[in-house]
Amino acid sequence: MPQGEEKNYILYNGVRVIESWPKEVEEAQQIPTYTIVGAEFARIPYGSEYDDYGADRHPCGDCAVLNGQLHVPGRCDVERCPSCGGQAYSCDCDYEEDDEDGE
Repeated sequence: MPQGEEKNYILYNGVRVIESWPKEVEEAQQIPTYTIVGAEFARIPYGSEYDDYGADRHPCGDCAVLNGQLHVPGRCDVERCPSCGGQAYSCDCDYEEDDEDGE
């Protein structure tokens, strides 16, 4: 961020986020699957992971989605890989890139 430029924050699902974040969450809901090594896998919604992240008590602590919503791809450490179960953000699975941003 250039020096002197300030980010504006809002409350979203009870969490302080940058004002553009709700759009990121909305766009994430339009990506129901990942393609990994040629196979399509349904993404794992918040609250359906093996670990109890408290989805029934609060939004995701990393991306602020609610129980049952899909995490923000490439931006959330909590999202699990539907292929290996590791962190989708950093696992070694070979995700096929669908968008122009390479995420």
